[in-house]
Amino acid sequence: MTRFTLFGAGLMMLVVGTLHLVNPQMMMNEPGIVLSSANHFHVVRAAYGGAYLGIAALFLAGALQRIDERAALAAVLLIFGGFASGRIVSLAADGLPVPLYLGVLGAELIFAVCALLALRRGG
Repeated sequence: MTRFTLFGAGLMMLVVGTLHLVNPQMMMNEPGIVLSSANHFHVVRAAYGGAYLGIAALFLAGALQRIDERAALAAVLLIFGGFASGRIVSLAADGLPVPLYLGVLGAELIFAVCALLALRRGG
């Protein structure tokens, strides 16, 4: 459970972070967001690309036992749990997003629950 969670969450963030870094407009097309200035591209590349790649490195370092697995699992639980909580609030406040984001919510919930279960079993 620990390896599945850390590798799965890490690979998810690695792919999403890389895509935001190298092609931010493509990643914003599905939700209909147009990046029209250097500032827009800067924010997406940094906040989604760079940050997600850093999170991926954290999760994968735990999967490869380069850092404490329990700490990495706690990070999955907190980060993905936070993302999922924000999406759930948005569902209630704003309505349904594009289907892609509902799938991402599902993945975030699955990895958060897996991290919680792994932590309860001792990591």
